[in-house]
Formats: sequence, structure tokens, C-alpha cells
Amino acid sequence: MTSAGTPGAGQATGRSPGAQRVLDAALDLFSEHGFEGTSLQDIADRLGVTKAAVYYHFHTKDEILLALVEPAFDELLALADAGLQARRRGAVDIAGYVDFLLRHRRVAAYLTRDPTAMSRPVLVEKGTRMREQVETMLLGGDADELGTFWGAATLQALAGALVAAPPEATEEWLREELTELGAHMLAGYRKAARRRA
Repeated sequence: MTSAGTPGAGQATGRSPGAQRVLDAALDLFSEHGFEGTSLQDIADRLGVTKAAVYYHFHTKDEILLALVEPAFDELLALADAGLQARRRGAVDIAGYVDFLLRHRRVAAYLTRDPTAMSRPVLVEKGTRMREQVETMLLGGDADELGTFWGAATLQALAGALVAAPPEATEEWLREELTELGAHMLAGYRKAARRRA
């Protein structure tokens, strides 16, 4: 399994097998010890190589972090753009967002558990833009405080539920339950918006 949570993602992004091994080891260690609690030496030790071998592929932990999350972020931005087009036709693709979370389950679970990683300068701008576009896709672009509040709550609820899911849960079960949860959150937002209208 690759860092993105799908087989073959390394080849899809043009990464060498060596770079992909570094990313997989880094994601394991970041998940176990956090971004701050993991060093390049720890990654080298996990792989049984020298620190120079890790440095050959990535010079800093920030480079590793960006390489781990950038494919997922880029895919989500494309999904959000397609979702905005769907909203203009009166549809909300909560199922598409759930499928995205399932494809990138390991990275999503890690980022949910380690907020320090999302506060790294290398991710702040991209993460903010991603969150805003997904909120717009799901909630219709309301720029007011209510839309921002419910958008953040919906994203956190889905990611948090994914992390809390039992390890033996099947992908089908997760897809059904997360889609249901997302639908309830969106219904709650619409109800709140009507109450304040």
C-alpha cells in the first residue's frame, strides 16, 4: 500500500521506488510519533539505510510531508472544482468526497491526528485553499460565519469518523456510514440556515 492509500500511487506521481519507500516509512513514523517526533535519522533507521540515502530523495521533513499530502490535496482541489460545477446544477457530491477520503485514508487519518503537520508553512496555504473549496463544494459557497462553521464541522466530522472507525470495518461499510453522516451534517446546515433566514 502506498502513502496515498492506493496501490500504484508512487508510479502515478512519477516517484522512484526508493522515494516511495521513504514516503511509506515516513507516514508510518509520522503516524506513530507525530511530525515533530520523527527525524530523518528515524526514517533511515526504519528503512535500514543511511541518512544520506534518505537525503538523496528528500532534503527535509517538510519536503517529505509535502510529497505525502500534495497528491491528495491536488486530487481534492480537482474534486472540489467538479463539485462546484455539480452544485450549479443543484447536486451535492458528498459521495465523491467520501470516496476521496477512503482513497487517501492513511494520509487523512494521519493529518487528523497530527494538527502540527497542517500548521507547517509548506502546507498552510494549500490546506486553507483546499478547506475553503471543499466547504464551498459541500455548502454552496456561503461566505458567512454560519457557512464557515458548518463547513468546518462537516469536514471534521467526516475525517474524525474515519479515524474512529473500527479497524475491521469494510470499505463498503465506511462508504455507507460516512455518506450518511455527511448527508445529516448538510441537512443540519440547511436547517440552521433556514432558521436564521
